[in-house]
Formats: sequence, structure tokens, C-alpha cells
Amino acid sequence: MIPKKAKAGGRTTGLLYYLYGPGRANEHTDPHMVAAWAGGVADPALDSGATITTLGMLLDAPVLMLDGPKPDQHVYHVPVRLDPGDRMLTDAEWADVAREIMDASGIAPKGDPMGARWVAIRHADDHIHIVATLARQDGRPPDVRRDMPKMQARARELEKRYGLRQLTSGDKTASRWPTTAEQEKAKRKGREETPRETLQQTVRRAAAGARSDDEFFAGITSAGLRLTKRVAPDGAVTGYSVALPGDRTAGRRAVWFSGTRLAPDLSLPRVRERWSAGAIFSTSPRAVAVPNRAVAWQIAAGHVHQAAAVLGQSGNEAGAGEMVALADFLATYAAQAPEAVRDELRTAARVFERAGRAPTSRRMDSQASVHLRNATNLLVAGASAIASGGEAAAAITILVAVALAITAAMRWHQASQFAAQERAAAQAGTCLRAATEVAYGAAVGSRRTGRGSRATWQRTAMEPDGPALVEAYAPVVRAALPHLAETLLGEAAWPALAATLRQAENAGYDPGEVLARVAAIRGFDDADSTAEVLVWRLQRQMDSDTRRASTEGVPTFQPQPQATSVATQAGGMPVRWTISHSEFVNEADRTIVDAEGTGYLPEGVTAEAYAAEKLREYVATRRNGDSSRYAVSLREGETQTRNRLAYLPEGSVTAMPARPVDASTGSEGAAEFGPMTTPPPVGQGPVAIEDTPLGVDAYASTFGVAVRQAVPEYASSVLADPAAPDLAAYLIKAAGEGYEPAQILAEVVASRDLADADSVAQVLTWRLQGRLQKSGVPVALPRITRRTAPVRQQGVVPGERTAAERATQEAAQRRNAGRGPRR
Repeated sequence: MIPKKAKAGGRTTGLLYYLYGPGRANEHTDPHMVAAWAGGVADPALDSGATITTLGMLLDAPVLMLDGPKPDQHVYHVPVRLDPGDRMLTDAEWADVAREIMDASGIAPKGDPMGARWVAIRHADDHIHIVATLARQDGRPPDVRRDMPKMQARARELEKRYGLRQLTSGDKTASRWPTTAEQEKAKRKGREETPRETLQQTVRRAAAGARSDDEFFAGITSAGLRLTKRVAPDGAVTGYSVALPGDRTAGRRAVWFSGTRLAPDLSLPRVRERWSAGAIFSTSPRAVAVPNRAVAWQIAAGHVHQAAAVLGQSGNEAGAGEMVALADFLATYAAQAPEAVRDELRTAARVFERAGRAPTSRRMDSQASVHLRNATNLLVAGASAIASGGEAAAAITILVAVALAITAAMRWHQASQFAAQERAAAQAGTCLRAATEVAYGAAVGSRRTGRGSRATWQRTAMEPDGPALVEAYAPVVRAALPHLAETLLGEAAWPALAATLRQAENAGYDPGEVLARVAAIRGFDDADSTAEVLVWRLQRQMDSDTRRASTEGVPTFQPQPQATSVATQAGGMPVRWTISHSEFVNEADRTIVDAEGTGYLPEGVTAEAYAAEKLREYVATRRNGDSSRYAVSLREGETQTRNRLAYLPEGSVTAMPARPVDASTGSEGAAEFGPMTTPPPVGQGPVAIEDTPLGVDAYASTFGVAVRQAVPEYASSVLADPAAPDLAAYLIKAAGEGYEPAQILAEVVASRDLADADSVAQVLTWRLQGRLQKSGVPVALPRITRRTAPVRQQGVVPGERTAAERATQEAAQRRNAGRGPRR
């Protein structure tokens, strides 16, 4: 609800005639009075004996009785409008709103019969107009000092009373809206947007790709804008203004906008922060040499993936800078994206602008900012490269990466309690989902009829390099997933899957092995598009491997050797081995699967010796070479559900003797195990989210079991949601506090319907967080990361808290405060 104080006037009757009339474009429907300063005031729209002139004379009567001089502009006009997403209020509710606004403004305080006269007129469903005169009925002027802040504060109370969208107080990060005059002028000129909006996007793209003042100003002029600089007496440039060619006033003067008038973060000092932060970038628009645009986009998508993995983990100031870098990348990509998704991306970039302006100081030298700036520079370099025809598949890859980054940005804003920025990021995510559906070839005009139903997928048009790409990776799919190959090759998202496999191969993966690994995470019975699911799993796998490599200090994307098929193994019992270790995560011990695979247990070899041999082979590939931190499990058959043959806990393999060397082959272990070819470790990434244990007990339930028990109808969407790791982390914490995971999850599920939730996993995470906060201790949003033991943060004074922690605790205390007797 937004009360807005209009310009004061001197003709009460003239304003009433406008409000009761048809409007400038016949937009006024059913104008009538909903409230007045006193009961019994006749409404000219309903009472045949009342006229607008008479009503105006009644309102002006106290003005003639003022003791002092009469004001020239005595008409007080306040329109009150609802948010477009709010429900429509009744006349009685609008009458209550008008009385509350007049009381807050000081025009007519409650319980004061001598207050100024006013009326509230409604001629549309979503707003009213309050008209008052600046004269009390006792001959004194009303006290309207600080009327706007008081009315805004009362509007926040009314939003809670009537269940409307609760706006936040201003944080001085919102850009200025186009004025009515600018909008009307744009309509007359036939423009789709106002010059202010066009200049905002153009200047932002110039700032995103610049690395100095000269490049920034050159980008503005090359985009076709008029530019003028403000120069100090010493020759330093202190500001700038831009104008759209042809945009002139009635006096034929150019309409100039300074950077501050365009947006708070487009002033010259703010723009300079992008290249004066001291960050070192590995690429630049001048230095990057890419063969074609698709390659530049693919490399840029990799940078965005790596940025999304660490977004918001370097502190508040670095996080604010990362939001700016993400907004710059999105604005730059929106201008170059394929035409089919350009409109959705432009909308997403425009909406995400507010999310890129966090109300705090910022620095732009963090790892995520560097990756995002590199990605933006690659887009700038790719704009001048040739179009090879593979842009469609690369566009999908970028959309997936940006979606992950925006999700991380939304969580950072949520943890920092920046409500306006969090809402902007969520709206941008909605636009990106629409763009992804268009990029995948969603049917035009199809609509989601219910939760779980998607648009009907159509086969996308094949790009020039599409046949060569899909032909190269079709044999890989047939070899890795023979039972799904024909389904995948016939789906609309198959070109995107082929492009993702090429990206994985360029990163050092074996495409067939990594495809089989992610396909084995869970089935595809409830998937509308198997290829689409595999694209998401492959991207998440590479993203998680990047995080693991950065924490363990090993090279990113280690190449995997080709696996030998089980069918070629020597005779013996088929077995499956698993190597894991325990870690202290989220105040609880959990088991992390490091590697697993299948093989054959030769005759005469004990299960314990075979498991120990597998551990030695795995440790030989690690940099630390320490086998004491790993546990080994061996099971009968090729699945995890068969009988366990051996279990060697952590530290039990260190004392075992070294393997004998076979003189005939020169290899260790040949004398003990005989001729045996063993597949290399498979699945060295983190454990699948579905199989994440929710307790320290070996028999503790997994995340997938708990979700299927508590919310079976949404299990598939929860397990595939990017927010699933956060939900699993809170369930681990709940288990550590004595709760049964499936039971407490069922409790939060039953608290309210989930049919209208965009992300069921995110909603359940919020509910579970609130459920655990009832103990009075705030629960920070956790991340499932690797660490060996809880370590006190270096450089933090004991007892010292960050501003975000203090704000979170104060909010929790307010929620837990006494609310008075229930009605």
C-alpha cells in the first residue's frame, strides 16, 4: 500500500469534478465516496439532491473561517494505491484506510471533532483519492509536519491488518521511476520504454565491460549516446551526464541525465569501483581471443558456475560487490542473448538491478567477483566474434549457470535481511525460468495447469554445428546409458546435453563415465525430460567438484581414466566397494562417500584383504596419501542393498603390511590376488543429496527416505531442487538436537499447504529454520561444506558478533516476545 502526497492545489471543486468524472481516457469507473470527515455527508454520485459544487463548498468552509491569512494552495490531495498483486479491498475497508491515513497525517486526528474536513473517493478497484482542506473547523491550520513518514508508517500497519504485501522501508537503493511526463512522451514518440530506462541499461552495459574511465566513456559513445563530462579545475573528471539523441524538450534542448539520476550505483565514483578495487582479472575485452561466439559463451558459463559455488561466502562487503558483478553480467548477456529469450532476459536484468544494490559498503576483489567479471569480459569479446551456430546450446548452459548464481544471491540477501533485494532476486529467477523454457523449445501458448505439469516440449531447430555435435556424442550416450539412449537422442534437450558433455570433456572428465555417474544418482520415472535432468546433474556435479577441489587443494576437474567393464573381469563373486570418511558438519558427524565401484572378488581372497587393496589404490591417487581417515565397505552384488561382506573402519588399514611385488609382472598385489583388472575409482565427488545420512548412527535414515515419508507427493521436486542441500543441513541439525527427521519434517509440511510454492524445498527450509528457532537460539543458514572439526574463526574477538548476526538475533527475540492474550 503506497500513500503518495500529490501537489497542493487551490481549486477544491475542480479536483472533485475530475475525480467524479470519466478521467482523461475514460479510466474512471463507478466513482463514489467511501468515507468523509463526518457521517451524513451526501455523495453526489448517489444522492440526487447533492452536487459536486455543494460538496466543494462544504470542504472549503473552514478555510474562510481561518483566523490568520488564507493559504493560496489549501487543497490537500493524497492518492492511496495497492500493489498490483494485492487483493481488492471493499468500500468499508477503504473507508478504514482513509481514516487511518488522515489520522497519521495530522489532518483529522482520531477523537478530534474539530479536525479538518476531508472525503475519500474511489473510482477504481485498486486505489482511492483523499481530498482535504488545510483548515481545521476551530479556525486553526492543521499540524502536518512530517506527514509523509507518518503516513508511510501507518500504511505498513494497514498492510499487516489486511494481509497485503508488506513493503519495506526505503534503503536508498531504488532507482528513480520514470515520471508520468516521461511515460506520456515515450507513448507519443512510439518508444517501448522511456529514455531514462534506455539510458540506464546502456550505461550499465558500458560500465560492466570497462576497465578504466576511457573504456567506460568510449563504451557510452560507441553505443550512440550523447556524453558530457564534468571536469574539475585541476582537470580531473568528477562526473558525467548522458542524453538520448533526438530526446529534446519543447524548447529544443537536449534532456540530460546524470549518472546519479539514472540509478544510485551509476554515479561515477560507484562505476569506478569496478576497476579500482585492486582485483586482477585473467581476461579482458582486448586480450581474449576466442574462435567464435559459442566458445566464448561456454567459457563464460564455466566462470559463472564457479562464481555461483562461492557466491556470498567472503563477507558482507565482498557479497555486495558480487551482487554488482552478477547484475553487470546479466545486463550484458541480455543484450547479446538469442532473440527467442532476449525479452525475458532483459526483464530479468532490469528486475535484478535492485538486487545488485545492497545497502552496505562493497568491495569487488573476491573470487566470485573475479569470475563474474571474467565472464562479462568474455561476453564483450564474443560480441565481435563470428556466430558459429552453436549459440543455442551455449545459451542454455549460461541460463543454467545464471540461475544457480541468482539462487545463491537470493539466499545471501535473505541471510543479510535485505528484503527488497531478496524479492528482486526472486523475481529475476522467475524470468530466468521462463527464458529456460523458451530456450528448450516450450510450446507457445501452453500454460501450467497444475503443479508438476510442464509445457509440452518440442524439438528445437538444429543449429549448423548441431549435427556434428550430436553425432560425436551419440555413441558416448549409447555406451554409457544403453537403456536410455534412444529416449535421450529423441528429446528436445538432447543438443543441450551434448553441449554439456563437450563442456565436461574440455574440463577433463571422461564424458561417458561422468554421464553414467550422474545417471546412477536416482531414476527418471517422474522426469518430463530425461536429457534436461541430466544437464542439471552434470552442471551440479562439475560445480560440486570445483568446490571440493578448492577446499582440498587439488587441481580442478581431474581427468578420469577410462573404466574397464565389469564383464571383462576375471571370475569370482561380483561385489561393490565403497570408500568413505566421517566429517563434523553442521554440529553433527556425517559420512561422506569418497569413491565407489564394482568388481569381482577372486576365489581364495578374503573380503577384508580385497577391501584394503581398494583403499590402497584409492589413496595412491590422493595427494595426502593418508589411509587412516577412510573407512572401506564391501558388499555382495553390484548394488548397495545386498549383504555386507566386510567393513574396515577408519584407521584400521594403516597397520596392514605392504602389498607383495610380483616378480613376473613387477606390480604390487599380483601375487596375492592373481591376474585381475580393476576399474578405477568412480564417483569421487560428494555423496548424492538423496543418500545423505541424517545422523551419526550407521542405521540413520537418509535424506531421500525422510522426504519420501514426510512429503511423498513433492518428493521428486524436493530432491531435484537446488535448495535441497540447505534442507538436508537443517534436518541434520534437527537430528542432532534429538528430533526424528521424518517426523519434524512432516510437522512443518502440515502447517500450511504447499500447492502455490515455487520451491517446495526452500519453503520447507524456512519453516524448519523457524521451528528450530523456537528454542530462542537463532539458526544461521548452513552450508554443507567439508571440514575436519569445528574451528574458531581466526581474528574474531570472543563475544563479538557481526551486524547480520545481531540483526538475526534481535529478529528472533521480537518473534519470541509476548504477543498478549489470544482473542
